Amino acid sequence: MAEEKAQPAAGGGEGAEKKGGSKLPLLVGVVVAVLVLGGGGAWWFGLFGHKGGDAAEAKEHAEPAGGEGEAGHPADVGALAPLDPFIANLSDEDGRRYVKATLQLEFTKSTVPPEFNARLPQIRDLLVTLLSSKTFAEVRTPQGKAVLRDEIVSRVNHALRQDLVKAVYFTEFIVQ
Repeated sequence: MAEEKAQPAAGGGEGAEKKGGSKLPLLVGVVVAVLVLGGGGAWWFGLFGHKGGDAAEAKEHAEPAGGEGEAGHPADVGALAPLDPFIANLSDEDGRRYVKATLQLEFTKSTVPPEFNARLPQIRDLLVTLLSSKTFAEVRTPQGKAVLRDEIVSRVNHALRQDLVKAVYFTEFIVQ
């Protein structure tokens, strides 16, 4: 009986060393909490954040008669569609890096085409596959992000079978 009590005490010492030795679980917990809070905030903003934009939209619709930009070009801003955040493992050899990207797509027209919502699962799949095919070296530079933007536009337009997307805007881009 005395031996049984001595063994758990020794085992508890090993468990204490394991807890203090690795901060990876704590880091993963913090990252998950940030991702959940960020995703919730993005969802909330996407759901309720456009209420103040009605006045700005009314101003844009009133401008076409003489509303040209400073360079003399009409301000042709297309509809924006925010997408839920993407989290994907990068294809680096060690497999320990991942990317979290939140983005918005800008369309060529002032409304989001109905084809987009109908094909959203396919589009998300294409983008997760694209992100997970990238390495850290490919996405860490501004040039790498520009190439990624072009690839996203190309893939989404291919999925929609029309050139409806004209730009991609990263609103969040984290590589860990």
